[in-house]
Amino acid sequence: MDIYLASTSPRRRQLMSDITEKFIRMSPNTEEKEYPLYSPKEKAIRRSKDKCIASLNQLKNTSAVIISSDTVVDLNGETLDKPVDEADARRIISALSDHFHYVHTAVSVYFEGSMYTFCDTTQVCFRHIPQDMIDRYVKTSEPYDKRGGYGIQTEFGRKYIDKIDGDYYTVVGLPVKKLKKLLKFLNIV
Repeated sequence: MDIYLASTSPRRRQLMSDITEKFIRMSPNTEEKEYPLYSPKEKAIRRSKDKCIASLNQLKNTSAVIISSDTVVDLNGETLDKPVDEADARRIISALSDHFHYVHTAVSVYFEGSMYTFCDTTQVCFRHIPQDMIDRYVKTSEPYDKRGGYGIQTEFGRKYIDKIDGDYYTVVGLPVKKLKKLLKFLNIV
């Protein structure tokens, strides 16, 4: 049975290889919708399902296993996406400084005609980030390919994240333990 990981994220691909080496990488051919009336957690779930359905339609192979995922950064109910420019990155990182937020990562697995979806949430607490550090950080390329403008696994994340309550890998973008448990339950791995 072919297992497809519908993700362009190098971080997700690395984490998936910790579960199994036998998967095929693919790009889900779908436009990410905003879903303005959804909560951040509901957005992650809906987008994960959208990616899975789009990938199934793209493959036209109902015997394949398709795994998709979406991560949303939630600050007081506001979804923080990838910064679009320096001003946006500065706004996002300044808002995270000295506050906690939630990271919701939803995973959808298509298998034998059914879709199984779960969402894992981790609370992330940032310490104070000095303004001069924010100004330097937004001039790097790092914030612009990550939801919320940061990666927990980066030097910046390690320096300014004070603590987390939940799964580290949920913040990276793929809750490995829960996904592995589901795949074992379905006898996929």
